[in-house]
Amino acid sequence: MLPFLKKIPDYTKTFTQKRTNCLLFNFDELKRSFTNVSDTINQIANLYRPPAIFTGVISINSLAELKSEIHNNVILAGSNGFEIDGPGFAWTYPQLGFIRHYLERLVNTVSLEIGPAWTKENTRITGAELCILMPSDDCYISNILTPLIRRELSGSLLSAKQTMKKIQISPAGYWDKQLFIRKILALLPHESGLSPVIFYFGSDISDEPAFREANLHGYSILLRENIGRKTNARYYLRNNQELNKTLIWLNAQ
Repeated sequence: MLPFLKKIPDYTKTFTQKRTNCLLFNFDELKRSFTNVSDTINQIANLYRPPAIFTGVISINSLAELKSEIHNNVILAGSNGFEIDGPGFAWTYPQLGFIRHYLERLVNTVSLEIGPAWTKENTRITGAELCILMPSDDCYISNILTPLIRRELSGSLLSAKQTMKKIQISPAGYWDKQLFIRKILALLPHESGLSPVIFYFGSDISDEPAFREANLHGYSILLRENIGRKTNARYYLRNNQELNKTLIWLNAQ
């Protein structure tokens, strides 16, 4: 990987060309990293200069939740990109309503089998995913939940990943952040017939498909120097200070 900060003067040359640029950030990572994330979002929003520069964020949370937190003029991608709202365009995954309905029905089934109090405390739907916490010392709950989930998900659009502590239920292979980048590319204006340049900033494991696709259309930037795993990102920013420097530099162009 290469340090992104040292190369910014080269990258910003694309901003002066007649070509759309789009900077996308993992909002959940920003919230975990910054005490006052609204200042960072303001810096990101200030970069918005259509048709040359678009900015946006993607989150595991729903589009409605994102809109309640962010009121700037940026692209908002909720449910990890299943629903997108941008300046002059919008898109929703065709089966998102069905997926959410199925997740709610699954929660109701768990409530009937185990009880509403336990279900309320240990289940949470976020965007297009359901997390069920699994008490490691409660074999009774585990013995009920495991076959229940297997039965309920059979033939559905959902799949489950189970660990010692939780069951994570999400759409099965129908969508990831690589396809999200492709959808953004299709929605953005193609100035002079040229495909937009993508800058993708993130560090979560779910960002790896986005990094792969961003490498084909621009730049993938890891929001930390050492991730402890192999990554598809080709550039990195070491810390929050370097991200702030990057945003300040870009805003000065």
